[in-house]
Amino acid sequence: MISTKTILSFSALVAVAFAKGNTGGNTGGNTAAADSTTLSDNAIQSGSFLDGSQGLGAETGQASSTTSQNNFINFCSGKTLTNGLQITDGSCNGIVMGDIPAKATMISSIITFPQEGQTIQENQDFNISVQTQNLQAGSFTNADATYYAAPQQLNGQGQVIGHTHITVQDLGNSLNPTTPPDPTQFAFFKGINDAGNGDGLLSAAVAGGLPAGNFRVCTMTSASNHQPVVMPVAQRGSQDDCTKFTVQAAGGNANNAGGNNGKNNNKARFRSATNTKRDRLANIKAREFIA
Repeated sequence: MISTKTILSFSALVAVAFAKGNTGGNTGGNTAAADSTTLSDNAIQSGSFLDGSQGLGAETGQASSTTSQNNFINFCSGKTLTNGLQITDGSCNGIVMGDIPAKATMISSIITFPQEGQTIQENQDFNISVQTQNLQAGSFTNADATYYAAPQQLNGQGQVIGHTHITVQDLGNSLNPTTPPDPTQFAFFKGINDAGNGDGLLSAAVAGGLPAGNFRVCTMTSASNHQPVVMPVAQRGSQDDCTKFTVQAAGGNANNAGGNNGKNNNKARFRSATNTKRDRLANIKAREFIA
C-alpha cells in the first residue's frame, strides 16, 4: 500500500490539514500537516479504489467512477491549476472537498423577498432577503486570490462555515421561458459577506432597483472559499432557492414591499366617487320628495 506520495501541486498541501475535527477558521491548527508534501496513510480513502460497477448500489447503466490509489493527489499535474484564481478559460483544482456536515445539519434556504410572482416598481431601491438554515454565514475569503483555495469547513455545531450569493437574471419577455438564461449574464449579483440578523436571515440591497422586465432571483450558497457547499447524501432538498418576479414601469400597479399603494389609492378614489354619486342621488330624491 502507498505510504507517501510527492505532491506536485500546492493545492494538495491542505489535504490533511483540514481533516475531520478541524472546526476553526481558515488559519486554524494542524500546521505541520498543512506544510507536509506527503499523503498520510490514515488519509487514504479506499472508496476511490473501486469504480462502483460491482457491489453496494451497483445498477445497470451507471457510469464507472474514475479510480485512484492515492486520493487523486496528482490529478491536476500538467494542467492549468486554479491556484486560488477565477480562471475563465477553465482550470483544474486539486483542493480536497473538506468537511461534510451530517444529514441533520444540511443547509436549506428560502427567498422571502421578492415573493413568487410579485411585482415591484422599476428603478427603485429594494432589498432581496433570504432565510437560511444550518449555515454559519459571514465567512467570505478574498475571491481574487483564494478562490476554491481551501476545503469546506464546519463549526462546532457541525454547520458549514460560509456565505451565500444573490444573483438576478433577466428572463426576457416571459416569466416562463423555455430557453435557459445565459449564465454569463446577470442583472444583479451580490455576495453577502455578513452574518445578517444572526439567526439565518440575510439580505442584499439592490441600489437603484432594476429596469422593467421579468426576472429570476436565486441564491448560491458557498463555503468560505466560494465553492458550492457539499452535502452528505444525494437524495435531499436543494440548498438554494429561486423565485420569479416582475418589475413594472413607473405608473404601473406595483406592490413593492407589500404596499400595494397604487391599488389602495385606486380603491380610495373609487370609494370617493361612489360616495359623491350616492350623495347626488340622495339630494335628487330629497328635492323630488319636497316637490
